[in-house]
Amino acid sequence: MNRHIEKAKELRRPDKCYNCAETIMMSYADDLGITAAQAKSIGCNFGGGMKCGATCGAITGGLMVLGALGVSNPGTINEFQRTIRNNHEGLSNCADLLRVNALHGGEKKSHCDGMIMESIRLIDDILDKNK
Repeated sequence: MNRHIEKAKELRRPDKCYNCAETIMMSYADDLGITAAQAKSIGCNFGGGMKCGATCGAITGGLMVLGALGVSNPGTINEFQRTIRNNHEGLSNCADLLRVNALHGGEKKSHCDGMIMESIRLIDDILDKNK
């Protein structure tokens, strides 16, 4: 399995549940040449949709990782965001995603875990294409 997904699963265990952006950043800390603590600090204010229900932390975390790894082409970044929106009824804000998830009977943690894994898969696909 993908090492970034494995790391994210470890970070999302109930006994040490980091927010979505922290998890994404910490999953790529080695690739970014930073410590897990530094990655956590960078992502800490982006969870919960920047702590106010705005853009999902799995998306902002993904954008931070992509930028830090040199991916900044507008078309590529737009495709990353568009793909996630297309997979979630056009939504990208944390509050909206969680509301729709709850309306469908979903649990918050499993929804957020799924968003993280989706973001990691997209990041890795993009990085593979840009090698």
